[in-house]
Amino acid sequence: MAHASHDPFRLALTEPSWDDLRIFLAVVAHGSMNSAAKALGQSQPTIARRIKALEETVGLDLFQRGPNNLELTEAGQAILEAASPMGEAAGIVSRTAAAYRPDPDAPVRITATSSVAMFLTLHSAELHKAAEPVEISYIPTRKRLDLASGEADIALRMRTLPEGTDDLVARKVGQIAFAIYATTDEPEAVIAPPEDPTLSKQAAYVAEFAQGRTIAARIGDMPIRYQAAKSGLGAAFLPCWLGDSDPDLKQIVKPEGELIEDIFLVMHRRSRNRPNVTRVANALAALLKRSHKTLVGA
Repeated sequence: MAHASHDPFRLALTEPSWDDLRIFLAVVAHGSMNSAAKALGQSQPTIARRIKALEETVGLDLFQRGPNNLELTEAGQAILEAASPMGEAAGIVSRTAAAYRPDPDAPVRITATSSVAMFLTLHSAELHKAAEPVEISYIPTRKRLDLASGEADIALRMRTLPEGTDDLVARKVGQIAFAIYATTDEPEAVIAPPEDPTLSKQAAYVAEFAQGRTIAARIGDMPIRYQAAKSGLGAAFLPCWLGDSDPDLKQIVKPEGELIEDIFLVMHRRSRNRPNVTRVANALAALLKRSHKTLVGA
């Protein structure tokens, strides 16, 4: 494509349209104009025309066109890096808008760490009754999902809210304890988490326990770490409700201090407009309060 005919002053004042950038991001994501057209519900000629318009607007070739594929040029890669945050922001805007339009049939989404989410699933029938007639979606993750943008409806977190979160409400609903478990009283090997001990207090605790012992494996996923410990691979850091319930495992170190963490139930203020979410939140609080002894390993 020749760009000599472009007026540089006109280019400096012309901004690409968001629609064209959105189509550009779709082409990159799907690998071809035809696939992007199918994903966007448009025709392939329309996609090609919009990409050409975008290239003319910025005065650059964004793709190297091969017989059966498209490859980003160096300029195209730079435009991709600049436009990607816009695409992510658009997605957040859509989720946020949807979150402010209460859907009585939408699932109630609960996000929690694997240790808490796995415990909740043991009582999923009870929680399901609270949510009826809608379903519950469990999202086990250590990532702090954004309740304001609608990534989840209820979060069970181990830390209270930071300053400046006026739209979120939190209440302490219980505690959960962790300890070291193994199949023998004197384990010679340890199953350690993969994270840096300086960045995680749990990883630091395990690293201290592991001194003088062999690191048999590094496993971040708690259910998999539990199965490895149960197989006899080595001692593992587990929630007490799980370790204490397994007759094959022995508690090597008692939970105390920072190994007992508070659980906070966090919701966005607008959730009060969804009765299903409120009922599930109340059921969660009641469950965790009733299960206090089990969760803290008493």
